[in-house]
Amino acid sequence: MSKFVVCKNTKKHAEVIQALTDRKIDFEIVDCTKKCFKCRTSVMIKQDDSYISASTVEKLLTKLSLD
Repeated sequence: MSKFVVCKNTKKHAEVIQALTDRKIDFEIVDCTKKCFKCRTSVMIKQDDSYISASTVEKLLTKLSLD
């Protein structure tokens, strides 16, 4: 199972957390993912060792590989 990490500073943080919780996806919230510009200007999540970003929470969810 993939490990998902959400930065507390990411754009639309509350929406991302709610969407992951609603889909019963395990995740961790961290203070910083060291990708400040991208994190604060787009919706972003870290999946294992890669960063996934999108303009909306819905688009982000479609990009996640939930195998």
